[in-house]
Order: sequence, then C-alpha cells, then structure tokens
Amino acid sequence: MKKSLLLLGLLGFCNLALERAEANPGDIYTTDLGSGTIFQFTPDGTKTTFASSLNVPLGLAFDRRGQLFAAETGAGTISQVTPAGCASNFASAIDGPAALAFDGHGNLFVSSFNGGSVLKFTSAGTQSTVVSGLSEPTGIAFDAVGNLYVSDGGTGEVLQISPDGTQTTFLSGVAFPGGLAFDAAGNLFLGDNATNTILRISTEGEKTTFATGLSGPAGLAFDDAGNLYVDDQADGVIYKFSPDGQKSTFASGLNGPTFLAIEPTRDKLRNVSSRGLVGGGDNVLIEGFIVGGTALYNNAVVIRALGPSLAQYGVASPLANPLLELRDGSGALIASNDDWQDTQASQIQASGLAPGNLREAAISIALPAGNYTALVRGVDDTTGVALVEVYSQ
Repeated sequence: MKKSLLLLGLLGFCNLALERAEANPGDIYTTDLGSGTIFQFTPDGTKTTFASSLNVPLGLAFDRRGQLFAAETGAGTISQVTPAGCASNFASAIDGPAALAFDGHGNLFVSSFNGGSVLKFTSAGTQSTVVSGLSEPTGIAFDAVGNLYVSDGGTGEVLQISPDGTQTTFLSGVAFPGGLAFDAAGNLFLGDNATNTILRISTEGEKTTFATGLSGPAGLAFDDAGNLYVDDQADGVIYKFSPDGQKSTFASGLNGPTFLAIEPTRDKLRNVSSRGLVGGGDNVLIEGFIVGGTALYNNAVVIRALGPSLAQYGVASPLANPLLELRDGSGALIASNDDWQDTQASQIQASGLAPGNLREAAISIALPAGNYTALVRGVDDTTGVALVEVYSQ
C-alpha cells in the first residue's frame, strides 16, 4: 500500500507541477498533513495544488538551483522536483524524515524524527549521519557561517552543530521546540508547540517572545521583505508576521499545515577576482562585489586571499601572510581570517577551494543580497602582491 501511495504521489507531483508555466520566485509552499497535499501560494495568497496523494508530507526545502525537495514521512522517502516540474525519488528508507535544509555547499540535511538523528545527503545522494542519539529531532536550519541548528522536541533543547561536527547546546528549557528559521539579520526564530508561542533568539543570545496565542506553530519561513510565515497546524492557518510583529492571516481552511518553503530567486553572484600590491597602513587590496538573489542567508560564497602560492606562477614579491576581511555595504566587519585552517578548515576543504599555502586566508559564508567588500592587508603591516577571489558556491 505504501508503494502504491508513493507512486500516486510522484505521478501527481510531476503532472501537477507541470501546470506551472514557469518557476515563480517568492511563492510560498506548505505541506498539508491532513490532506496529503503540497499547496503553492503566490505572495498575494492565491492557492493552487502543487502535489497530491502524498504519504504524510512534511519537510520542504529548495536548493540553490530552484529544485524543491519534499519529505514523505509515511513512505520514508524524499522526492526531488525540478523547476520544470519533473519529480524523481532522491532518497528512501529514511526512518521518519521530518524537516529539510540545505547547507551552503548544496548538501541536504534531514531530521529523522523516528530515528533520533540528523542525516546528510550529498548532491549525488550519498548518505551519512551527522548526529545521532536525539529524542524527536524536528526543525533544522543553518546560520550564515554554516552552523546547523536542530530542535529536539523530546529534550526541549536546540542544538548547534558546527561545520566540523562539534555539538553544543544552544538553547534549553523550551517546552517542545519545533520549526526554526533565521531572518536576514541572523536572529533565530523558534516555534514552541507546547506553549503556542514563537521565540526570538538574537545574535547575542537574548531570548524574547515574538508571538503568542497560536495553536501548534510548526514550520517557519522568511520572505525577502522580512515577513515571517508560520504554519499554525491545529487552526489550519498560515499566519504572516511583518518585520515589526504585526500578525495577519495569509491562508486558512487548511488541514494540518506543517512545514514551509519559499521559492528562491536564483540570480546570484558570479565569480570575481583582483590582483594588486598590498602596501602598509591603509594601502590595502580591495574587491567590491554585489550579491543578488534573496535577502536571506542562502547565497553561499568562498572568499580567498592568496599570497605565497602566487610565487609558483612567476609573481614577484608575493604577500607573505595575507589577512582577509569581509565588510558589508556600511563598512561593518562581518568576518575575518588570517590562516585559513584556523577556523573553517573542514568547510573550506569541502568546497574544493582550499588555498595552497597554510598562511593564506579564506572565509566560507552565506550572505543575503547586498553590497560587500573584501579587503586584504599584510599581517604585521607587511607588503607584497596578493590575489583576492570571490567564488559562488
């Protein structure tokens, strides 16, 4: 019976998706648990059926190419749907797949609610276990520097797993933490299904109550304008909260809306580079670049500052020890690095863009749309020729 339901789901998935003339960035998608359906909403609230006859649909996530991934918990599978609407099976034999999220390198992460674990799938479908021994893991989300956050409903905790696998408790004492989402400023929003509230945890770690009076808040998602969408499962409603917290009903009459995803804009950064002489003091090498796409942290980049390795290409007087800074459009420092292996070694190696010399610098980060500047200076005010590069991931 499960196989039959899955087949119906996939056939409906592809055929219904093909009714769309084109992909529509900004559209909101929700799984509807009670009806076995994925609904698609335009930003003005117009609803269509994207897929039907699914076997307990839960998690949704878009990758950077605009492909929608959907978990069918009853079948233990994850389906992949291209922007053209063709569906295929991406992964199977998962014990209760719940929430889905992509990291900056295109790997898909899945919370296995029944299995008490978080799984990782490469783009080729290779599976590994990121963390195990959890009690009812539900929501998952990534921050800008690649830390994974997992809400564990059974323990009332939110865990943080760094790119190198280090696990710490980020938040505890939540009655039943569920859906997670980061806004463009890096604040974490969390739905508490037991107290029917939404919590906001600032970048400084301060916890406040963002909204109350809900009925089973489940999935959370932000749009480009900073509006927060919340699946309120028991009421069958999707609520919309403006950036200043004003609540309105976006959609109603649903039967157990659970997880949300918003279709991304796919116009992003193209790779850029500059080479020049780094002098002392304020005589630094500067590379300005613009990131397009959405206003959320889903534009993954690797920035490199090369010096010593340039000698093998015949560059005279290369900078011996580059120091790399990343600044936003206002000039505020976002991140910095001296020697690339000091902070994000595993993440940078996984990108395939690790510098060739240990003294060279690199930063791996996910950015919202905006204007940025990469600056290279010499450690201890040294001088020399350097190359700064920005790669879209």
